[in-house]
This record gives sequence, C-alpha cells and structure tokens, in this order.
Amino acid sequence: MTAVQLSPCVGGRIRTWGDDGTTGLWSVPNDAVLRENQATGRLPRIPRGERLSGEAAELAGDGSALVIRPRFPVQAADGLTMEAQTVELAEPRRRASRATFEDFREVLTRAVEHCAAKYEFLVVRRGGIGAPDQPFCLFAVLPDGAARVSVVETAPAPAGSTLWEPFLDPAAPSQTMSAPFSPETVTVVPTLMTEAIGRWDLDPWDLAFSFGQP
Repeated sequence: MTAVQLSPCVGGRIRTWGDDGTTGLWSVPNDAVLRENQATGRLPRIPRGERLSGEAAELAGDGSALVIRPRFPVQAADGLTMEAQTVELAEPRRRASRATFEDFREVLTRAVEHCAAKYEFLVVRRGGIGAPDQPFCLFAVLPDGAARVSVVETAPAPAGSTLWEPFLDPAAPSQTMSAPFSPETVTVVPTLMTEAIGRWDLDPWDLAFSFGQP
C-alpha cells in the first residue's frame, strides 16, 4: 500500500498522486464512501506545502483499490474505531457516470462549508508533489477587528467572468473579493470559485483540495 493524495471524486473518477511522482486516473464503480467523506475533515491528510495538507488514502500496489482510514476515531456499535474502508478502483471509463460539473460543485461547496465551520482555509490548485503555485483559488474566513470577513483570492485573473470583472485589478498579482462573514456570503463562495477555476482549462481530476489553519 502507498499513501497518495486524492483529487475530488467527481463523475465517477478520481486521480491519485504519490510522493514518488506517480499519478493515476481511476474509475470508482461505487464512490459512495468517497463522496460522503471528502471535504468534511474526516479523511486522513498528508503535507502539501507550508501550512497545507491534502486528503489522502492508501493505494493498492496493483491499483485495484483505495483503503480509506478515518482521520479521527469514529463511533461504532461497540465503541470508537479506526476501522478502514476499501473502495474498489477500475480503469477509467470513456464517459463519466454523473454530471461532472455538478459533482465538482457539490464537493467544493462541502469543502467551503467545512472550512467556514472549522476555521480552516481551502486552496484549490493542481495536485501532486511540486505543484505550481498558480493557478490557485483560496477561500478563508479572516478576522477583521471584532468581526470576520469571507475572502476568495485567485490567480490568474478570471478574465471574462461577469461576477469577477468589476473587481479585477490588472496591476495586482492575484485577485480578491471579500465580504462580511455570514451564512449568506458563504453560500456565494462556491460560485465565485467555480467561475475562476473553470477558466484554467484543467479537468477536475487534475486538481486537489488542500486545507490549513490561519
């Protein structure tokens, strides 16, 4: 078994990255375990840069399965347990099993809600060791005096986005939108992020979610 970073499981597929530089794209015939637990803080994590960690699992040497262990003990019928679950993998099918965009937005929304609730920040960028700093899209809830603000930051600039266009600063190395923190502003964050991420010309399986604490 090899520890690997995970992409979002969307469209019935997932990509894995090993620390040795290997990567693989897999079909997930039964993805319920991944879809239920990704972006919730329940999966184990491995370091992915300063103050960042990405969701991880263990990959069988023949690529036939992922072993998913809980990040923290979970309640079972006879007490707390760290029992692992096995997720079968297969060669990627030609067509995704569900609407890929809808799946990606669902897991991204879950990641944003988790970070807002647990005071973590989220960075979406390419997966794997040595991933470039750009493109990236970040969500964080930061202190602002006695209050808090929701912040979305991205680079490169999401040119052509009607949502971002009024706030773009061509002289800035990255683009930022912020608003007072509230449940209402948090619900807008996935839309702002998908507007930026959708302009990167990358598949969702090329991306990974990393988490950290301010």
